[in-house]
Amino acid sequence: MTSKHTCGFNFDLRAFSVYILIIALLSITAVMTPFVNNGNITLAQSSQSQQQNQLPSSSSSQQSKTREYTLIAENTTLEIAPGVRVDAWTYNGTIPGPTLTATEGDRVIIHFINKTPLPHTIHLHGDHPSQEDGVSEMVPPNGTFTYDVIAQPAGALAYHCHVSPVMQHVRMGLYGAFIVYPKTPLPPAREYVLVAGEYDTQNQLNPVPEYYIFNGYADQYMTHLLPARTNETIRIYLVNMGMSPAYGMHIHGTLFKAYPSGILQNPPFMVQSWELASGNAAILEAKWPWPGKFTFHFHGIPEERGAMGFFNVTNAPAGAIDGKDIAITKSINMNDWQMNLTKSLQKADPNGKTTTTTTNTSEHHGMQMGMEREHASPPSTNNNNAIPVSIVKGAATLANKAFSPDHVKIKIGNTVIWTNNDNNIHTVTSGIANTPNVGEAFDSGLTSLISPSKTYSHKFTNAGQFTYFCRLHPTMVGEIEVVP
Repeated sequence: MTSKHTCGFNFDLRAFSVYILIIALLSITAVMTPFVNNGNITLAQSSQSQQQNQLPSSSSSQQSKTREYTLIAENTTLEIAPGVRVDAWTYNGTIPGPTLTATEGDRVIIHFINKTPLPHTIHLHGDHPSQEDGVSEMVPPNGTFTYDVIAQPAGALAYHCHVSPVMQHVRMGLYGAFIVYPKTPLPPAREYVLVAGEYDTQNQLNPVPEYYIFNGYADQYMTHLLPARTNETIRIYLVNMGMSPAYGMHIHGTLFKAYPSGILQNPPFMVQSWELASGNAAILEAKWPWPGKFTFHFHGIPEERGAMGFFNVTNAPAGAIDGKDIAITKSINMNDWQMNLTKSLQKADPNGKTTTTTTNTSEHHGMQMGMEREHASPPSTNNNNAIPVSIVKGAATLANKAFSPDHVKIKIGNTVIWTNNDNNIHTVTSGIANTPNVGEAFDSGLTSLISPSKTYSHKFTNAGQFTYFCRLHPTMVGEIEVVP
């Protein structure tokens, strides 16, 4: 009995010891677990905080607002380079149109008024239903349309006319930037908007145009440098509304951060150059620790034709006001300064005289446009071999009587000058409407419409029969016979 009892006691003691050990381990685990979990929570919160400093969060409690804009399509003339005034189709009288801004989640209402003789629309980039897409609901002359969308996603977006040929409507100036800010504000920066565009005075469908322009004026930031301070972040909302293949944006003196496609949800990259195709965007952030003048430009052909500028980086003065003189804890928005500069350079004038060259492509020299002559009244046939043709009053209803004379016989090397004496706008377009060769020989409609009292000229260098018509009123027809 004793031995059995002793054996039983020993077994119970070992079991009890194991039990005590398990309890102890559980206690230790219970004590350690909060520290482990707290550590994970702290790391997660730290990571989330870092992400919020880089990317916007949609969980902010900021109250959404309704923002209303009015955009008016109107024709005018603008200066796009020194001494170069062109016909322009605009939103609110400038190229580009005004920068639209909203915070993610805001309701954006755009009242569109079309005061031009052609149908136009407003197509917004971003998320929205089809009825607000600005494609099928073309707004006729003197028509109106109201777009109603929710601003999303956060980033650098665009808007532009989407009436065919879209390339022409955009290059003529119907485009602008649509900036959607995140609900959680981005870190402080000095913010600029750069909208890239193009213009060709001879043919707006030319894949390599004469002018590449930032904010509607070639090389404007070569003489009006963009101010910056040392050690402040420069944030650029870059929107490419040019129609050419992709080119790389390069900023000198620094590697810079790029948010792909201008969408703030995308993680940024550190880059030396950032490629940007037509219709795309990017948000770029740069910083310089030293003062100096630093170039920015699209690499390649565009930098030779107007798409170049400088940042003028200086040290902040003593007592600099944060948010006014330097962006350290408060952002500085430079958009108003940029828009006022563009307006002062473009000098919109709906009755202005445009500069032009002959449409003889063999004599086309791109950037020599500043030396070109202005439109003038049609000279006589003895003046530089120019032959006048009148677009007569009531031309839209007169078929082959719309041009006077309706048949012209000239010699190779002569120039024909059409003057619009009608109250409507017209084009002079070679070929027959709705055929493949339309506009191949000459076309005023590719650069601009011929407004009342304006002229269009073309030098004929080959013999042949050249029929032509008006794109807007295809029943209007004429003929040029060119003989050796």
